[in-house]
Amino acid sequence: MTKLSDSDQLIVDDYFEYTILEIQEGIPKYVLEDVLNHYLDLEDYLACAGIQKALAWFDFNQSVRNNYVLNELINKNK
Repeated sequence: MTKLSDSDQLIVDDYFEYTILEIQEGIPKYVLEDVLNHYLDLEDYLACAGIQKALAWFDFNQSVRNNYVLNELINKNK
């Protein structure tokens, strides 16, 4: 596996942070997936890496939040 140069990693991090900001502002996930596909078509893989990382972060955190809410409901009903 090849390690990214510092400048390439900064590009990935910028797209990650930008996408997280968009998620926090309420942009629908399907819009961000369309943006990801656009960058795939352009073969801009650094942008894709940052956006994909943010989408994975969103999915993971959504899952954790859902589990937390479910556990709270279960504990409330005991």
